[in-house]
Amino acid sequence: MQKLILCATILLLGLAQAQAADEEAAAPKSSAYVSLGEPMVLNLSGGKRLTFLQISADVLLSDADAESTIKTHVPAIRHSLIMLLSEQKAGDIKSPTKREEIRQQATARVKGLMAELADSQDVSDVLFSSILVQ
Repeated sequence: MQKLILCATILLLGLAQAQAADEEAAAPKSSAYVSLGEPMVLNLSGGKRLTFLQISADVLLSDADAESTIKTHVPAIRHSLIMLLSEQKAGDIKSPTKREEIRQQATARVKGLMAELADSQDVSDVLFSSILVQ
């Protein structure tokens, strides 16, 4: 009889642990925003005069636990964005539809970079928090 009670107790404990693990796995992950630091300043081509772009960007993560991984690679992310943005023409940056296209390209580039550097799929979006063209 004691063996039966012991087996039932062990079985119930195992079920409780499995249920707790399922609830933890089903719990939604919290997202987080990571700033890419100081505004990036670069010059743009395509005009008769020299045009400067100042832009601030943030990365939206689908899992807040990946924040430290992203912060580790901020210099590589900034470099990648500067290279992408410096390829743009000054007139394109002034168009809202073209800005959205560039933002989507930036998101794809950062996702690819993080997959390559850290095997991370946690980047959801790249957001431009300020844009100044002068």
